[in-house]
Amino acid sequence: MKLTQLKYFQAICKYGNLTRASRELHISQSSLSGIIKELEEEFGVLLFYRLSRGLVLTKEGEFFLQEITGLLDHADQVTEHMRELKDTDQVVTLGVPPMLSVLFFPRLLALFQKEFPGARLELAEGGSLANEAEVADGSLDAAMISCEAGNPPESAHWVLCTLNICFYVNAADPLAKRKSLRMADTAGTPLALLGEDSFLTSCVDRNYQALGKKPNVVLNTNQLAAVSQIIRGGTAASFLFENVLPPESDVAVLSVEDLPPVQVCLIWNEGRKLSPCAVQFIQMVKSAGSALTSGLSTGLL
Repeated sequence: MKLTQLKYFQAICKYGNLTRASRELHISQSSLSGIIKELEEEFGVLLFYRLSRGLVLTKEGEFFLQEITGLLDHADQVTEHMRELKDTDQVVTLGVPPMLSVLFFPRLLALFQKEFPGARLELAEGGSLANEAEVADGSLDAAMISCEAGNPPESAHWVLCTLNICFYVNAADPLAKRKSLRMADTAGTPLALLGEDSFLTSCVDRNYQALGKKPNVVLNTNQLAAVSQIIRGGTAASFLFENVLPPESDVAVLSVEDLPPVQVCLIWNEGRKLSPCAVQFIQMVKSAGSALTSGLSTGLL
């Protein structure tokens, strides 16, 4: 039994004769007659009474028609669904903050291309706070964000790993001689921080406020290359995730004792109908495990 045979059988039932069915299907009457015979021989039952006024379904034929109608409807839905997947649903819009883009995106893109050849990943490089808002309003299918470990996002999410916040400073700065420091030690140091929509920037600002101090921010930018050059030039220091900048002899990376690790999550909006490709992308990230986070996190969750 083949799907085309079922479609032809349904058309014959619709018209009750081979002539009109053959016109609709653009297939000869003899071929349709042969298909009926093949089905009857396969099941060992008579599907039609051959009368002078046309074809009339037998009891077995009526049962068969009833059963295949739902099957063919489902087949049409699957066909339409797959066409949508090919034509429009093969694009996933993903928000990724600049630092997480450096750490995760090359691996993420490699996994995506392997799992979904021919699909396209549209990257929006906004901060975590902006990404959360755009996932909520449906502008993005999903986003990678950073958040406080004890304060997960309200939206549907999957925790990928935890990362330390480090203090990056020119190697000639007196602070570079330390192995670690506390937030209070950096008070007054000129800082080049990420954009104001960055979770990390808001986190640093909150921690300074808790100390009754104001950060000496000389620049906000999401251009990590610019931040790196500024640190290397000794103009300013920065708070960034570990491993974001490659090791440099003229840059010291210090742990910050009173800044807790940060969680990295994938978020999406469960209240919004996502494309099949977006749903499969989320499942891919959830299943990726160490293939996505190996060597990056302080504690794989």
